Amino acid sequence: MSKLNQQIQLRDGRRLGYDEHGASNGKPLFYFHGSPSSHLESNLYFGDDLLQALNVRLIAVDRPGLGLSNFQPQRRLLDWSNDM
Repeated sequence: MSKLNQQIQLRDGRRLGYDEHGASNGKPLFYFHGSPSSHLESNLYFGDDLLQALNVRLIAVDRPGLGLSNFQPQRRLLDWSNDM
């Protein structure tokens, strides 16, 4: 059920990029990539077949300014929870 290169608009107008893999109605599991990287990193570790078998819906999110996500000026570490 992969949904690739998705974006959602946040309250402040920025766009947040993400991919979804696995079971569309499965238990949601968020994947946050390392640095420097993007949502594509999750493809190295998780196959769609495994996620389907585990009934997991993996949501791999880009951090601000990386991948498909817009840059956030004067971003602080604590701002990440507001995006999520």
